[in-house]
Amino acid sequence: MESATGPNGSRAREEAIETVSDPIGGNGGVGQNASNGGASATATSPRPKRPLGAVITSAIDGTRTLVRKQVELAKIEMTEAVAVRAKGAGMFAGAGVMALFALGFVAAAGSVALALVLPAWAANLIVAAVFVAIAGVLALIGRNAIRNAPTTPEQTQETLKEDARWARQQIAK
Repeated sequence: MESATGPNGSRAREEAIETVSDPIGGNGGVGQNASNGGASATATSPRPKRPLGAVITSAIDGTRTLVRKQVELAKIEMTEAVAVRAKGAGMFAGAGVMALFALGFVAAAGSVALALVLPAWAANLIVAAVFVAIAGVLALIGRNAIRNAPTTPEQTQETLKEDARWARQQIAK
């Protein structure tokens, strides 16, 4: 019986140690293949297949990580889109402030200067038209900035498509 169990029951202990391994297929430094002074595995030994449960667990963990990263990427993209929209809104606000101050100070000075060569009502009308045009240009620039901001997380959508292609390839193997 000593050949079956070895001294002090070592064979039963080695079998129990070999069944405990990480899901990736390595042995984590335990069992017969450990490099702790015992016998080491040869390069020609075939790698054992992973159990189905380990494969499913690995796939679920990978999917969770992938989804988490996709959500993170979508948040980043949406934050950037909001920043672009905020810049456009700032342009609108700047247009409003510019219109108020400009109409207050420059309009008065311009109309006084034009009143020297034109009637006062014509001078005031010309100055008002110039500042309305300036405010309109600023408003158009702000509107275009808001319209051209990305509305969907394009990079996230593209990586999701790539991930789906990769998953299909992995399943097909």
